[in-house]
Amino acid sequence: MRILLLAMFLLSTQLQARTLQVMSYNVENLFDAKHDIINNVDKKDWTFLPKNAPGKKDACYGEKSKHYRKECLATDWTDAKVDLKISQIYEVVTKERALPDFLGLVEVENGNVVGRLAKKLGYENFEITESPDARGVDVALLYKTTKDIKKISRTEHVVPVDYATRNILEVEFLINGKYPLTIFVNHWPSLANPDSWRIKAAEILFNRSQEILKRNPNMAILALGDFNTIDDNTPHPFKTVLFKDNLFTDVNQAFMEDKHIDEKLKKAMAPGTYYFPPKDQWNNLDHFFVNKVLMDGKDIELVLKSYEIYSPAFITHDLKKKYYDGEQKNVKIVISPKRFDPDGTTKESIGFSDHYPILVKLEYPDIVKKKSVKKKSHLKAN
Repeated sequence: MRILLLAMFLLSTQLQARTLQVMSYNVENLFDAKHDIINNVDKKDWTFLPKNAPGKKDACYGEKSKHYRKECLATDWTDAKVDLKISQIYEVVTKERALPDFLGLVEVENGNVVGRLAKKLGYENFEITESPDARGVDVALLYKTTKDIKKISRTEHVVPVDYATRNILEVEFLINGKYPLTIFVNHWPSLANPDSWRIKAAEILFNRSQEILKRNPNMAILALGDFNTIDDNTPHPFKTVLFKDNLFTDVNQAFMEDKHIDEKLKKAMAPGTYYFPPKDQWNNLDHFFVNKVLMDGKDIELVLKSYEIYSPAFITHDLKKKYYDGEQKNVKIVISPKRFDPDGTTKESIGFSDHYPILVKLEYPDIVKKKSVKKKSHLKAN
């Protein structure tokens, strides 16, 4: 007797990991060539205007700093230079990798110029702050449009210090329909300002993160950007505020201290993201900070070994630094970021940025349903 077994469709599940790449980049003065007036306030963007722009000459002469006055008067910032600057950023972001899923930008002027960059790169969506900063400097977050990345909300936070600075941008996402992720983009007050100002920025970030986690303990939080903080800052905004209650982990520090990561990788990495010539000093001004949700090995998590200070040869140059050894004058060659020069008119002369970008990956599980077919067969009965 023959028994006919009909075809059966069985569902099997397989766990696969998906990744998201994140880049943070201080692009150093990405301005358009138009004067901004926000809420009836003239922004001090005069340096980054054409020489013949109405009011520029008078505004430049009103600059108190001799250095900045000279730079303002000399710079002829045109739309052609804006395009050149954008093409330089495009090269950094895309030359050696696919477009990052998230790109945090620091030192950008407005939605107009960020929109032009986003279009060039291929991003359909971005968020940007509207900060009270005197020069009109803002931060932005560009992100891919995919079925796995859904924006939930955005807001920005004013840092209440004596002199207007950049707002902190907060954008919440839902990843793969189930993993909540909040990204903060930061550009804290410069090192020319009191340490207490950066403490205030740290408190804004810390307190807001605590509020979010109180509402949703499963929220993954990633804070990125230029934190303008060095080791000898006192009080130190990371040690005093961000690391309190083990809320945040510094990804660079965790990478360097992880014994499972090859020492050759660590030694090959640039000694910092920013080089300060007057003190012959490298600093890590640019950071990723993550909360415990991204470090617990569950659901969405940080891929620590993927962390990188991106310093390829094409955005690096040899900087000649003069110094004195007793009475002898010597020249020291320092490898440093090929900083942006607004007077440049070619790819070679305009440079890139005084900061190196940083990169890291996030990973999350995805349940993939696969169909397996049991073919029909004929069995004989004894």
